[in-house]
Amino acid sequence: MAELIKLIEKRSYDPGERLPSERELSERFQVGRGVVREVLSVLEGLRFLERRRNSGIYLNVAPERISLEALSLFSALGVSLSVEKLSEALEVRRIIELQGVLLASQRRTDEDLHTLASIIQRFEEAIAHGTERIEMLDYEFHMAIFRATQNMVLTQLVHPFYLMSESRRQLFFSDKTRCIASNEHHKEILGAIVKQDSVLAQEIMSQHIGRVELLCSMPGQPSSQ
Repeated sequence: MAELIKLIEKRSYDPGERLPSERELSERFQVGRGVVREVLSVLEGLRFLERRRNSGIYLNVAPERISLEALSLFSALGVSLSVEKLSEALEVRRIIELQGVLLASQRRTDEDLHTLASIIQRFEEAIAHGTERIEMLDYEFHMAIFRATQNMVLTQLVHPFYLMSESRRQLFFSDKTRCIASNEHHKEILGAIVKQDSVLAQEIMSQHIGRVELLCSMPGQPSSQ
């Protein structure tokens, strides 16, 4: 599947442009047509392409219809996203994160607060003793904020952005200084949520994400938190 996606990205097919046939793809990648058909079915389900009866295989004519899960899958398969797509993804994530922390400040329960505090404690222990993967704890903290919004659709909406950035977050958190700074921000964000100060929570979250964006703009640095 990764090779097919890389072929499409390398050739820069235009939306609605016809792709090679199943037979041509089978010969190119030296696999059975059944394998090709299965891969095409997955990509069709993600709305990345469409198969037209008695016509062929086409790149989706409307890129905005492509599922977010498609971009997550490409990242998991090692298919590099373009700088433009990464920038757009980070921009959307910022919007969602700020709205999420605002709602979490207004709607959080005592259980939500306990969960967030527990993750911060585990984060500190992981920094000191390597007990858990830092990037996964960071993911848990941010997702716990979204669960505190009591809005499952919003939580599901942000999830693909974390899948897209998994490898880059691993790189980001390979630096202990970044880990410590991130968890300090987490503590400040939790403090604002405890006080139900949504304005302050958004300000701190904006700084938190902004620090990552600044680092990402530097050559040789990871592309996302």
